[in-house]
Amino acid sequence: MSDPDTNPQNDRPEQQQGHSRWWIVATLVFAVAAVGLGAWAISLRSDNDDKDAQIAEQQQQLEEQQGVGEQLREAASGVAEDTQQALSDLGAQLDEIQGTAEATQEDTQQAIDEAEKAAADAKQQVDEAGDELDKARAQADEAGARADTAAACARGYLSAIGSAFDADSISAGVDQAKSEIESLQGSCSGVLSGS
Repeated sequence: MSDPDTNPQNDRPEQQQGHSRWWIVATLVFAVAAVGLGAWAISLRSDNDDKDAQIAEQQQQLEEQQGVGEQLREAASGVAEDTQQALSDLGAQLDEIQGTAEATQEDTQQAIDEAEKAAADAKQQVDEAGDELDKARAQADEAGARADTAAACARGYLSAIGSAFDADSISAGVDQAKSEIESLQGSCSGVLSGS
């Protein structure tokens, strides 16, 4: 008989047990590695999803900012057009006011000139009048002409003062009235002082 320790068939179960332990350990290592790789993959996917969400949010913010920028450009364009139209309208109104003031000033100056001519003619008639009746008539004509001149000057001054209230600003109205009054003073100073 043989020795049970030396029996080759008894060695096999120990060898098989060593092999099976090795396989169990290897399987456990691979299982742990697979679980670790799976957790790492899930973590990467979560990070990637977070970054995708951030990128989408930033892109949405950028689009909103571009929309706001476009609205600002449109608003600025609209304001510029409105301002340009307002300035154009203001220029037209100033031209109209200036034209009216010049026409009024010309009419006033013409009335003053006509009244002064009539006064000069009347004075000449007074000087040439031979008798008292003609002289009185001539003096009356002269007084009437002086009164017409004074009335024309008064209308001119009132028109100049009235134009101050029609101006866009008090300062512009005062400047315009002052200019008109200064231009009338040359013609009206002698009439109003009585000379």
